[in-house]
Amino acid sequence: MSVVGFTLLLLTIYLLAMKSVSYFAYRISKKNTEDYFLAGRGVGTFALVATTVASIFSTGTVVAGPSEFFTKGSNYFWIFFFILLPVLMMPLALKFWKLGKVRGYITPSQMMGDFYKSKTVHIVAALIGLLTLVPYATAQMVAVGKTFNAMTDGAVPYEVGVSIMCIAIGLYIWYGGSRAVIWTDAVQGVIFSVLLIITGFLAVKWAGGWDMVMNNLTLKHSEKATFDVSFKYYEYLPMCLSFFFLPHVWQRSYMARSATNLVKTIAIIPFVFLILFFIAWLIGMSALTLFPNGMEDGDSVLGAILNRNAPYFGAFVLVAAFAAGMSTVDSQLLSAGAIVTHDIKRKIIKRRVVARLRWRDNYKFARMVTMFLLLAIYVWSLTLQEKSIFSLIILGVSLTVIFLPVVIGIFYWKRASTTGATVSMIIGLSVFLLKAMTPLGAYFPTELGAASWTLLTSSLVFIVVSLFTDSTDLDDMRTTYAKILK
Repeated sequence: MSVVGFTLLLLTIYLLAMKSVSYFAYRISKKNTEDYFLAGRGVGTFALVATTVASIFSTGTVVAGPSEFFTKGSNYFWIFFFILLPVLMMPLALKFWKLGKVRGYITPSQMMGDFYKSKTVHIVAALIGLLTLVPYATAQMVAVGKTFNAMTDGAVPYEVGVSIMCIAIGLYIWYGGSRAVIWTDAVQGVIFSVLLIITGFLAVKWAGGWDMVMNNLTLKHSEKATFDVSFKYYEYLPMCLSFFFLPHVWQRSYMARSATNLVKTIAIIPFVFLILFFIAWLIGMSALTLFPNGMEDGDSVLGAILNRNAPYFGAFVLVAAFAAGMSTVDSQLLSAGAIVTHDIKRKIIKRRVVARLRWRDNYKFARMVTMFLLLAIYVWSLTLQEKSIFSLIILGVSLTVIFLPVVIGIFYWKRASTTGATVSMIIGLSVFLLKAMTPLGAYFPTELGAASWTLLTSSLVFIVVSLFTDSTDLDDMRTTYAKILK
């Protein structure tokens, strides 16, 4: 059997297995949006660890990680700032869990809108949440399409790889919702972690061993073994701290069965992070030896290594990349569907109309919205074969810094006001769009990137506007939250 035929057969078996799991999850799921989006808030430690890890460690780890180490060398070490994520995540996630349980929150924007007593805050936060998810989810599609293409020497076109992933995700999100996602994440997380680790050690072997890889790095590619002092590492620290505010990651705190489950999950994440990104570094450094003249598209490095040295084993790694991408996209699409269903839809349609809707009606609407978003992401990804996976991920994550001052204001600043939160998010979003996506971005001082400009602007606006506007109307919410969290 040819490598392409074996790859497609293995992937078909894998997808059928995942489809069976998702359909069984669908059969036992309750037909309401809380179960569809949050698995009934009853997720235990193992499942919560699996779905959180699988949602965080995406093709950005499996495909883009080796690529970035291969092309940037030590300058990509900024990624290890993510080890600081639990510093912010632990205290806030526990608050989110308790408030979500008592107040019934399903989306991040519900909590922000509820505390600040503002429809505008609610809708703006929902729109920002959607904007963070779209490029990140699209990056997963692009990564799988590129890996398919590289591993099969073009026999499976980029567009076909993206199409296969789209169909697979659509089938098992439609049948099962978050329960299917969590169950399949338990399988997919193990698959991509184990196969990535095996690939890392094999890559070192194929490159001639550890000594050969290190000698090649220090003697022939010394620029990738040292830090470039002009590299703007500070640009990435705010994104690492606010990564938890991505809606699909934030919602994991709502899913936990107990606070203990949540604490254990957060404590495990840094160890998983260190292992997986060390392996990504090994693959990237080995590639410097295997491809001394570089590659036209660094995102294809993983597929190229396997296609050259172990094409049949590469079929299994392709499944790992597929699993990593699907486990992130499905979570992101469910979060996007929750935002549209619970935030945008309910704020646009009059309350008396919403009151007449049955849970099942909202459930059907949620499933349809999720499918529509998947289709939109699929169409966009077809045009992005030349786009860097990493740049798409950063585009989405950068926007989460807008939430930092607003969320910190909820719990730690009594002068935070509704007007401050509203203006902060609107101005922050405007600055981001101008800096990152329009020619006007060239007029901003180049010392700071889009994320830093956005964080500084939104924080300053939040503080100044809150100080000059009334915040006493939120005193009852502060009292309510304090009673829940005590």
